[in-house]
Amino acid sequence: MRRNPSSPLTLVAGLVALLGAPGWAAAQGDVLPPEPVSGASDGSGSTAESEGAQFLLLPVGAKTVGMGGAVSAVRGNTESVLWAPAGIADIEDGRLFFNHHEGVFETTSDVLSLLWPTGSIGTFALTYYLVDFGDLTSTGVDGSVIGTLSVRNQELLLTYANRVIGGLRAGVSYKLIQLISRCDGACPDFQSETRTSHAVDIGVLYQDLMGLPLSIGGSLRHLGFDLEGENESDVLPTRLRVGVAYEPLSTFTSDTTFALALALDVEDRVRGLGDPDVMIGSELGVASLFYLRAGYAFLNAQPGGPTLGLGLTHDWFYLNMSRGFDDLSSATGEESIQISFGVIF
Repeated sequence: MRRNPSSPLTLVAGLVALLGAPGWAAAQGDVLPPEPVSGASDGSGSTAESEGAQFLLLPVGAKTVGMGGAVSAVRGNTESVLWAPAGIADIEDGRLFFNHHEGVFETTSDVLSLLWPTGSIGTFALTYYLVDFGDLTSTGVDGSVIGTLSVRNQELLLTYANRVIGGLRAGVSYKLIQLISRCDGACPDFQSETRTSHAVDIGVLYQDLMGLPLSIGGSLRHLGFDLEGENESDVLPTRLRVGVAYEPLSTFTSDTTFALALALDVEDRVRGLGDPDVMIGSELGVASLFYLRAGYAFLNAQPGGPTLGLGLTHDWFYLNMSRGFDDLSSATGEESIQISFGVIF
């Protein structure tokens, strides 16, 4: 069976095999695509190779990564459009935000999202997510370049969330998913191909549980049709995630100069529950202006580790940065950095 080169795990196996054959070299000296790093779970275990669209499991979002990926119960988070759609239900102002990720092996990802709250009708969001795994070049026996293989994966999301009753919020995202492999010239063992699937994310969030500054949330992510290819069919990496978030300082004081949020998420495969990933995170806010974030991702199938993040919010804009310190980044000597910039209107 010919494997789709758009899946990160499949790419690793395929490119390692290619390294054993003369004539192939990655553009700019890189030969392997990145594995998911701190802040999100692959959680694929022994069935990872049977799942397509693995890019959906990559960590994305500077605030999310800074908190180790524990954001299922965090309300008012713009990045919830990618992780837990109910989290945008309480956003009161329009927002336009852009997130850029520089990963290991020079893989990059970009997110552009527009959120539009409409009062009692609810909050809508339109999001575009692109992951660029870079190019590989094929050379002939004389060393000249005879072909280039480009791998780009993308996702388009339409999200809606609203308050249901009391502290209950709910959200849903429709997602168009595409894996694109394009060969320009001669690419031995590979060809141009676009694979498409449709999926939904469903999320709920309940805040102020038992009158406490405690929220619980959950989401079912990447539930959809199989990813069809010319010679194969792969299931989507469907995941079930639940989490809690607690703001301990507000329990003891009404002073809002300092705000502390503690969060915990657990995520597992829907097909094969029983080996979950655990993400923990924290956020310390000062005067609703500056934020310091830290987290840790305990992952089974992918490199986990600690994360750190910083945030600044002022008037009409906000800026977030984060870095993952996982084993893969340490081994390659490359930093995994997320930067996001948002406009509030």
